[in-house]
Amino acid sequence: MAFTRIYRNIRKSKTGFSMAKVLGSPARYVTDQAVKKYQTQFIVLIMAAMAMAFIAGWAFAMRKSAYAPIAIVLLGLSIPFIVKYANKMIDKLERDRLSFRKGATGEATIGYILERLPDHYQVIHDVKTPSGNIDHVVVGPTGAFVIDTKNWKGVVTGDGNGGLLLNGKSTPKSEIKNLTRTIMDLKDKIKVLNGMDPYIQGVLAFPSAHVDAKWGQTGHVHCVREEHLRDYISDSKRGRQLTSEEVDAISRAIGALASMDKEFKSASQS
Repeated sequence: MAFTRIYRNIRKSKTGFSMAKVLGSPARYVTDQAVKKYQTQFIVLIMAAMAMAFIAGWAFAMRKSAYAPIAIVLLGLSIPFIVKYANKMIDKLERDRLSFRKGATGEATIGYILERLPDHYQVIHDVKTPSGNIDHVVVGPTGAFVIDTKNWKGVVTGDGNGGLLLNGKSTPKSEIKNLTRTIMDLKDKIKVLNGMDPYIQGVLAFPSAHVDAKWGQTGHVHCVREEHLRDYISDSKRGRQLTSEEVDAISRAIGALASMDKEFKSASQS
């Protein structure tokens, strides 16, 4: 994958720095989804072409029969309908593909920042859970963090009810509730794997948007701008300190969960 190769080159060029231990590849999930959308576009085009060819061939075969006028009418009605439907499908797939590509860019940016944390931090990228994909997990002496990247443009504020507004408008999904649900699911999995029940801080990271969502307005999830993320995680005054043994235990549990995904293992090894 392109993002993976870029990351390896960056990390190799920084061997003189103390960097976080990393498992997985950033933006793997969203990049794969963008590729799948692109492939589906071709499938839609091929199916549409095959449908039009079939109808045209049937109409040609019927040209000398008594049903020729009906065949011509059906041909005239069907092909524009197929073209319109195919265009609608392709437009939607293209919007989804661009959205995933935009998300991949944001995740790569945040991933680069996280990987530059000191080496007593551990970073796990793209962890798949039953409740959704986790962009990044960071575990270190200052605590455990689940980070969801939102590559939005504009101004992010709280809506007064524990949710978010983008440029004064409600967002399509409930990001705060979704992330909280994902964290609860991850905590349950960690408890099953090693018996621990760690506190995990939820973070929404914004590489491009201006963040004006004050802490407390968004429940237990904090909204952090890209340039403040490293300092936010490194802050030792948050009262959620972990010992090195706890860091290793939590990281091993998350790594074990992530490794259940075959694509995660292949991305880590490639």
